[in-house]
Amino acid sequence: MIENLETKAIISPQEISILMKDNTKSRVIFLDSSFYLPNSGKDAAEIYKKCHIKDSLFFDIKNIKDHQSTLPHMLPSKEVFEQEMSNIGIKNDDIIITYGQNGIIMGPCRAWWMIKGFGHKKVMVLDGGLENWKRAGLPVTDTQTVIAPSHYKANDFNQNSIVSIHDVIEASNKQICPIIDARPADRFSGETAEPREGMRSGHIPNSINLPCSQLVDENGCIKPESDLEILFKEKGLALQKAQNYVTTCGSGVTACALALALNLLGINNVAVYDGSWSEWGRSDSPTIVVK
Repeated sequence: MIENLETKAIISPQEISILMKDNTKSRVIFLDSSFYLPNSGKDAAEIYKKCHIKDSLFFDIKNIKDHQSTLPHMLPSKEVFEQEMSNIGIKNDDIIITYGQNGIIMGPCRAWWMIKGFGHKKVMVLDGGLENWKRAGLPVTDTQTVIAPSHYKANDFNQNSIVSIHDVIEASNKQICPIIDARPADRFSGETAEPREGMRSGHIPNSINLPCSQLVDENGCIKPESDLEILFKEKGLALQKAQNYVTTCGSGVTACALALALNLLGINNVAVYDGSWSEWGRSDSPTIVVK
């Protein structure tokens, strides 16, 4: 039972209770990995300080990135990732559970994808996030967690899990594989402006829109696998394990929620377009936009 829980991509509060009771070999570490859009007026780090899962740490997606890039959340180097994980105090044999202040979409799936991609063996997402945790009557606090720095070691990032703008241009032009966009429908269609300045409106040619909000129920919990499968099929995607898939969004964050949903359906050949619309949709980008 415990082994099955440790290898899940997503885990419920009830399953976590079992995991923490039966596990005697590894620490269970919670990472608040929340993220908010630039125009939201919210600061995830400040909200974490006021209320978080007891003993949890903050995984700052806005900081754990490639600081040399002009794009908002590009994947950091292995060395930077190792240093950041060490600063937080993460150890290689920890069981990591990422969670969001509002469900799973905004941040925790990005942290799951990043940590998993760098080779961490046991990492999963808390289903429904902090609100689901509280509904289960489990402890939260405003007391800051203090943990000693560690000496974390990462693998080279799994290159099958990420694609560049050049890969996406080829996939778009030649329709090599499905490109699935997690942004809301009105941003995909170009009816609504992007939340970042200097962005054109529209979508990548030959891409498909499946808003990440459709992956979850009214409580922010992932929908049953049967419902997820229907969602993808309604978009014309007959899911095949041998097929490659590319997921994209505004800045590479919610695209990871699509990657997680596909993982739950047994589809592992999924690559996130890290630059996403923040790169493709720049006003000075030579890429083609469709409205």
